[in-house]
Amino acid sequence: MQAIKMQEFDSYIEFFHAKNVGLFVELNIEFNRKFNFIIGPNGSGKTSIFRCIAICLNPHESAYFSRYGNNAEIWIDLSLNNKRYRLGVGKGSVLQGNIYRNARLFRIFDPPEKSGYTSITSFQLRESDINFSPLIIGAYRKIGYKRISGMQREESPKVQRQHYRANAVKYLEGIIMPDVKQWMINRYFQIDKKWADIITRNWEWLLKNMKYLGPSDVKFDFIDIQKDLEPIFSLNGVNCYLEELSAGYQSILSLILTVFNWVEDIYDGNNRVVENASGTVIIDELDVHMHPEWQFTIRRTLEKFFPKIQFIISTHSPHLIATAESNEIIILPQFSRIINVKPTPKIYSGWSTDQILEDLMGVKSLENKFYSILYKKALEYIDKKNIEALKDVISTMEKITHPSDTIVERLKIKLASLTLDDNS
Repeated sequence: MQAIKMQEFDSYIEFFHAKNVGLFVELNIEFNRKFNFIIGPNGSGKTSIFRCIAICLNPHESAYFSRYGNNAEIWIDLSLNNKRYRLGVGKGSVLQGNIYRNARLFRIFDPPEKSGYTSITSFQLRESDINFSPLIIGAYRKIGYKRISGMQREESPKVQRQHYRANAVKYLEGIIMPDVKQWMINRYFQIDKKWADIITRNWEWLLKNMKYLGPSDVKFDFIDIQKDLEPIFSLNGVNCYLEELSAGYQSILSLILTVFNWVEDIYDGNNRVVENASGTVIIDELDVHMHPEWQFTIRRTLEKFFPKIQFIISTHSPHLIATAESNEIIILPQFSRIINVKPTPKIYSGWSTDQILEDLMGVKSLENKFYSILYKKALEYIDKKNIEALKDVISTMEKITHPSDTIVERLKIKLASLTLDDNS
C-alpha cells in the first residue's frame, strides 16, 4: 500500500452559548481541544446541552425539539484550520409565544459578532464549503438484527455533511440509528481495491486496535464476513455473530464503527484517514451498558482509535470520571438556570466512588446505605463505651464488607482498646 500524504485539518468546538432556551436562562460552556466529560446531578441539563448544539446545526427542522423565551439565542464558537466561526441563531429568530415543542423560526438572524470570528447561520454553512458536521451519538446503541442484501451506494461527502447536520437531533434522540453493519459489509468488499487505499488503511487500523475494545482479560477479534453477509467475531475463542454479542460489546463496537463511518462520510481525500482525522464527536451517556472495567478503559480506547478527535461526553459513571485527566471534567451545578462553566484542572483519580457520587454527581442517598448506618452506630457505641454493642456491629460489618476494609480494622483496634481499659 502506498504511503498517504496527509493534509493538516483541525476542527473542534471552543465554546457554547444559549439564552432563554429550554430550562436555561443563560448557559455558557468552554470546551477543551480533546476530552470533555460533562457531569452533574440528574436534571442539571446534560442532554439538553447536546440538543441545543444540534439545534445550531439545523434550526429550521429541529427547533421544535425545545422551547424558547423572549430574545432566545443560541450559538457555538468553533475553530476550523485556524479560522474561527460563530454558528447559530441570533435574537429575534424565533416567533414569540411559541408552544412547547412547536417552535417555528420565521427568520434566522446571525449570532452576534465577535472579534476574530465570522458569524454564520446554518443556511450559510450549508451553502458553503465549510466542513463542520459534528457527530452526535445518542444513549441507545444496541445493534438490532438487519439482513444485508449487498453493498449499498454511498453519497458524496457534501451530501453526507448536510445529512449529519440536518439529522443531529434525531441521532441524539435515537430516531435515526447508524447502520454499522452495512458499513462493515461495504468496507469488506472494498478493501484492497486499487482505488481504496484509504479505506484499506482504515480497515487495518480498526483490526489492529480491536484488542482495545474489551477488558484486558478478554480476547476479542474480527474473524470474517462470509457469503451470507453476516460479520463473525471471536470472543475468547468462541465464534459469534454481530447481534449475538453482549450489550456491552454491542455498545462499544457500535460507537467505534459509527465514528469510522462518520469520518469516511464527511471528509474528502486524505482527510478520511481515521487515525489522523479531526472533528467533534458528541456522546450522550457514554457508560450505558458498559461493565465497570470498560468504564475504566473507554477513554483510553477512544484516544487509541481517534487520537485527534475532540470528544464531548456526558456520563453518570464515577469510574469514567476517575480516568479523566486535568481540564477534562466539566461540572454542572444542580437545578441552576444560569450556568457559566469550563473544564476544571482538578483530577479525581484518587477519589473513591462514593466521594465522586456524593460531591460531583449530587447523590445524597449514599448516607442511608447500610454500611454507613452501621459505621455511625459503631462511633456512637465507642463514645458510650458499649463494648458488646460494638462487637455486634463489627461482626455485622465483617459480613458485608471487603476482607481488606480498613475501617473495620480500625474499629477492631478501638474495640481492643476499650476492652483493655475495661479489664484494667
